[in-house]
Amino acid sequence: MSEAKRRINYRPDIDAMRGIAVLAVFIYHLNEAWLPGGFAGVDIFFVISGYVVTGSLIGHSTETPWQQLSGFYLRRIRRILPNLLASVGVTSLGIALLVPPTETRSLFGDAVKALYGWSNNRFAAKATDYFGLDSNLNPLSHTWSLGVEEQFYLIFPLLLLLIGVGRRRAIPILLGLSLASLGLSLWWTREAPILAFFLMPSRFWELSAGSVLLLAQLQGFKAGSGKAWLRVSGYGLLLLALFKTSAQQGFPAPGALTAVLATLLLLQAGFLAASQRFLPWRWLERVLVACGLLSYSLYLWHWPVLIFLRWTYGIDRVWLYLLAIGLSFGFAWLAYVLIEQPVRRKPLAGPWQWGLALAAIGFTWTGIDALAHPFRGKLFLGSGLDPVPKLEKIAEHRPVIVGTEISDASCSVANWTPYSTASRTDFKRCIKAGRPGAAEIFLLGDSHAHHLLPMLDEVTNKSKQTITFTFKSSCLISPDITISFDNKLYEPCRQFAAGEINRAVERLQPGDIVLISTWLNKQLADIDGRGRPNDFPVYVDGRKLSPAKVREAYIASTRKIAKQLAEKDIQLVLVVDVPVLAREPVVCEAWAKLLPNREGGTFCSPSAAITAEMQTTLRRSLAQVAKGLPNVHIFDPTDYLLFAGRVQHRRIDGTLQYADSHHLSYSGSKDLAAPFQRFLEAQGLVAANPR
Repeated sequence: MSEAKRRINYRPDIDAMRGIAVLAVFIYHLNEAWLPGGFAGVDIFFVISGYVVTGSLIGHSTETPWQQLSGFYLRRIRRILPNLLASVGVTSLGIALLVPPTETRSLFGDAVKALYGWSNNRFAAKATDYFGLDSNLNPLSHTWSLGVEEQFYLIFPLLLLLIGVGRRRAIPILLGLSLASLGLSLWWTREAPILAFFLMPSRFWELSAGSVLLLAQLQGFKAGSGKAWLRVSGYGLLLLALFKTSAQQGFPAPGALTAVLATLLLLQAGFLAASQRFLPWRWLERVLVACGLLSYSLYLWHWPVLIFLRWTYGIDRVWLYLLAIGLSFGFAWLAYVLIEQPVRRKPLAGPWQWGLALAAIGFTWTGIDALAHPFRGKLFLGSGLDPVPKLEKIAEHRPVIVGTEISDASCSVANWTPYSTASRTDFKRCIKAGRPGAAEIFLLGDSHAHHLLPMLDEVTNKSKQTITFTFKSSCLISPDITISFDNKLYEPCRQFAAGEINRAVERLQPGDIVLISTWLNKQLADIDGRGRPNDFPVYVDGRKLSPAKVREAYIASTRKIAKQLAEKDIQLVLVVDVPVLAREPVVCEAWAKLLPNREGGTFCSPSAAITAEMQTTLRRSLAQVAKGLPNVHIFDPTDYLLFAGRVQHRRIDGTLQYADSHHLSYSGSKDLAAPFQRFLEAQGLVAANPR
């Protein structure tokens, strides 16, 4: 055991590997093109953590089980918590000061979860793409790996005590659990990649690999003894992992295997070497060891620095890269010197440590809650509070159409108000009168109907048609389908749809038009604007339906509406919903400084493939509605809102097209007037129709 204890003592080669890992992650986060596989540095950390933690537990194996557990957890608290609390606290304040308030609510929730090692599970539940925009806007997204490690630290000492760390059965049991975790990771990577990336069971094999290696070493494992190929192979695999690991193909399993194997080879080489040198160049090794000692602090602080710069100035010039590097190392060094080292070198008695740790978490949590609620938005100092002027927000226009009373306030039925003759819209107010004898356009829907009013105003100025308008917020126009709103069955919406269709049949004349527009991308699509599965709750006869079944029900219901209208020769125009942005325009504006024209779109545009899939789903559904029904016409504005297949929050001339992620701006709506006019003419719907 004396040889074993000597090997468990401090090894500078391990700190050198930590240094490589943190620098790889840092370089990747600065610019992923510089080191495409740099994110695999986290996998190097995982293996080292399993190795070192096992050594720590073995070093206290002569103590009682209670002493081993309590001592281990106290050491982990001293190592992790103080710097983490400082980083999360300062980052939360940075969020309040520098991130637009419209984007902060979820971020403060992430901060709270990071305090107690749950952020990886939160990101998995939110279906966050670590390699996508969600993560790159979040100054706390890097805490997912700490969550994985903290959950591992919680269960692993108990597991080792249970199986007996000094017994020969320990290695086969751990090896079996590692293979089971690897199998789960392989399956999840294929079937549920977000779960595979974030959840601890999918990463257990990486952490336990280091533990298995150390236990094997202490039982006499000397594979590669005296052979330089062991270290050279480790170097080669390490370079291969950092330059060639793909985020898009099979990660973390089998993608992380290269980094894990490289780390195991280098740990074995360092264990066997007479001198625990990591590199032949002493000056470089010293730099790497220094970075390794600073690695935890640098990992914590570098990511918030980068994200806040991106929210404000961007990182696209040499001086900004240098500023990012300087601030990251500066904050990391200060936290290391002023927080991390004093706490580790001068530990307090156990009860004091537990008490202070709980108090610190409580106070930090309370401060984050204050920033998230009573002080939310009051401290903001950034420049991108809201890039959408009031005049571009259609809901701010009262009335929307000058000379009428048409607005969202006077022409809507409140969400939970049951539909009745007393509550329904009064069309004496919600009307723009046209030329006597001209047809009427009855606009019906939710806020996605409301945002078409400027378009209709422009069109009817030429066609002289009458406009009548009513809407109910977040309401699908179908008398047969019940959707969810605020986690409750939205029955008043179904009543509204049925009531207004019946009223339209009663009051409209032959040749008049019912124009229906709702948030179909929310209600019918298979995915959302970030490519995630659509789980919007929709019910028929109390049964929750899949998106495919929702579309079937919608098609059948809308065909019934069309046939009702056809009996009076009333025309039905259905609008293909506008394509959605992945985030709000405030995000597009902030990141425009970084990537102003990313693949023909703004940085917060979904990929062309996502937009095409969503819009194609709607087109096909509405085409099924129109099939064989000559009074049904489909207006599709999609192509007028895209550039190179991607949604634009601004047009090429700089005009705002969207007021938020899924509503047109006032200018964007008016820009559709000419296409809609051509559509009406092509369908023969604009000729005067004397009554």
